[in-house]
Amino acid sequence: MSIRPATAADHAAIARICLLTGAQGDDATGRFGDDTVLADVYATPYLRGPGGFCLVWDDGGEARGYVLGTSDTAVFQRWFVDDWWPRVGPTHAERTPDDAWLLPSAGDPSRMLTPRLDLFPAHLHIDLLPDQQGRGAGRALIEAACALLAGRGVAGVHLVAERANAGAQAFYPRVGFEAVGGDDATVTFARRLAPPPLAE
Repeated sequence: MSIRPATAADHAAIARICLLTGAQGDDATGRFGDDTVLADVYATPYLRGPGGFCLVWDDGGEARGYVLGTSDTAVFQRWFVDDWWPRVGPTHAERTPDDAWLLPSAGDPSRMLTPRLDLFPAHLHIDLLPDQQGRGAGRALIEAACALLAGRGVAGVHLVAERANAGAQAFYPRVGFEAVGGDDATVTFARRLAPPPLAE
């Protein structure tokens, strides 16, 4: 197994992993009006948007997991609502109760803007197929992503995990993240990467 930057050839595998882990870590197939909408919100934009990155966990044949995100959440959010979603959103129709919350949420211009972006401007998502979990892949991907972001001079990174995903709630503190906020449904975890710039 190895970690490598994603290529255009990984697009379908990344979208599939997003779907198969999209229900609090379980398979989300059939929950939405089509099986590509989750990836169009939470995965494939990072292959194209500003500051985006994607590293894949490769078994020698194809991606079996990934970590992806952006080094600048505020800039990425603006691009998502001004460019990406106006083009991609209309290809997804509201057909299920899950579409009824996902589609409006995707177009919300404040969706990614957590209160502590000054300290943790980057964000990421990580997903692994079930047969790759518990083998050190998650920790390796997190460390690779944090090294990539630190190399870009990013001060910190955050992510949002659903409270219902017990595995995620246990995992992130083990890899250097601490809870910095949240609500009834989610917890925001964050990790410092580089010293903040000196004030002038």
